[in-house]
Amino acid sequence: MKLTATEKLFVVSNYILLSLMTVIIILPFWYVITVSVTPYHIFSAKNGMVLFPTSFSLEYYKYLLEKGSLIYQSYGNTLKNTVGGVILALILTSGAAYALAEKKLPGRRILILFFVFTMLFRGGMIPTYITIKQLGLLNTSYVLILVMAFSAFYMIIMKTFFEGIPESLKESAAIDGASEFRILWQIVLPLSMPVLASIGLMYLVVYWNDFFNAMLYVTDWNKAPVQLVLRTIIASSSLPPELLEAAGTTPPPTIGIQMSAIVIVALPMLIIYPFVQKYFDQGMMVGSVKG
Repeated sequence: MKLTATEKLFVVSNYILLSLMTVIIILPFWYVITVSVTPYHIFSAKNGMVLFPTSFSLEYYKYLLEKGSLIYQSYGNTLKNTVGGVILALILTSGAAYALAEKKLPGRRILILFFVFTMLFRGGMIPTYITIKQLGLLNTSYVLILVMAFSAFYMIIMKTFFEGIPESLKESAAIDGASEFRILWQIVLPLSMPVLASIGLMYLVVYWNDFFNAMLYVTDWNKAPVQLVLRTIIASSSLPPELLEAAGTTPPPTIGIQMSAIVIVALPMLIIYPFVQKYFDQGMMVGSVKG
């Protein structure tokens, strides 16, 4: 089909705009990668403008991976918190969503309003801190898992998806003697892989990127997640004491350590996301419009 002059102008404008947006998004991360592999004397000579490195060095990565035992330990903490948190969050979210998707549930409307209320109004930082302290969860490995283990927003998306599953499937299973738990486990969840993958990805990103809760509830560096270590490296003008003590000699310049730490921390999400993106798109669309 032949395009008119106005349509051609619109298409060209879209391509230009999207290309500019792509450059704006990619350029900062490309700069981070470039600085992380550029020797400091070249970085300093070019006043930090090193979009294309003329020399290649893995000095900063070598320093972090050989001397930064804190990085390894915090990475392990983050992996443990993320895996445990995503599993627990999906269990709680799917359980609540399945119950509220049942129209025969007594008090269903009131319960839904209760969950929606928590999306609009929160107890606040200080009451939450006091509650966690009273429960004895301060400075423990469990607090970073439990504090983000449920989202009413994600639960409503999953509930909407569950409501689109034909009632006849669940009724047939119930006639055959299946319990509600078995219906959820063997019928509803296998049919809900797109929304489970998308919600799981969102929980994964939340757990992986969390550092604020660690700042509030964790003071022991042995329990600190990698994002808190990264935040300390970036926010401070010098390296954390643990990294300085591990060096034994004069450490590399801080700017290189900061950039290489960003790459190390962001790399897992960049690897995982392409494999689950199709589930993310499908699950969000279906879970948002069905019902």
